[in-house]
Amino acid sequence: MPNQFLLIIKKTDEEKFRLFKIPKYNKQANEILKKNDSKYVWGLHKGVTNNAVWNKIKKNDKIYLTVEKETFKISGIVSKKKKNLKYGELIYPESSDRKQINYFLFFDKLDSCREPFGVLKKKSKSRIFSNEGIFEMKVESPPKKIKMIKIKKLPIEKNIAKAEKRRRKASQILARNSTRVKNLKEFYNNECQIEQCDFKLNYEKNGKIKPYSHVHHYNQLSKSLIDSLNNMIVLCPNHHAEFDFKVKLVHYDGKTIIDRKGKETGETIKFRGDHK
Repeated sequence: MPNQFLLIIKKTDEEKFRLFKIPKYNKQANEILKKNDSKYVWGLHKGVTNNAVWNKIKKNDKIYLTVEKETFKISGIVSKKKKNLKYGELIYPESSDRKQINYFLFFDKLDSCREPFGVLKKKSKSRIFSNEGIFEMKVESPPKKIKMIKIKKLPIEKNIAKAEKRRRKASQILARNSTRVKNLKEFYNNECQIEQCDFKLNYEKNGKIKPYSHVHHYNQLSKSLIDSLNNMIVLCPNHHAEFDFKVKLVHYDGKTIIDRKGKETGETIKFRGDHK
């Protein structure tokens, strides 16, 4: 089973991290990527790289990359790793510590990750005291998924009421957690989390006017079967339809909205409190 590691990036390298995710590199860095058959590369400072941990990293291991306490994280599968004394000066020519950046991780693809920073930190095999470096994580077991119940047809369903009850029980297994959905909507006052959106919809029920909103799952519920707050945002019906039909998507930074071609739409997602 592949190992997992947490790579914490210092706050002063946020811009470097942003360019890494786009990706946007200089000519020399692109040549290095081509030479190593990869699309992304991240360099680590020798002063914060534990050799014992570095030696454990292998191809196909999973690396979680994040700035400390950042809302949105990414992960990548290692395609290659290298220790090189010259790459730092070529990839980061403007960094004052470029000569000390000697360890490099290469990736072919990056994926979004919405696990809170605190959760990732607790999964480390050793206590994390630094706000920078790479740490080995405990290999996590696959997330619990909602069980699918297959209804066996009886030869003769004599009791229609019992048959209907069995069907309802099975359908409820794939149902959303309505309490989480309701609480999240109330937390955002049923307002779309797209910062530039001012669309509001009301409906009447029992003589009262009530606001109307949708909750969207980043990872489709019917496929992922993961129904947690980290996988939800509140949207207006218009934006929900655009996300469902993949007219619009969320960028790796977790806030920027892009279209099908990867072009920014000028919209961003806003978060409150502990919902990140």
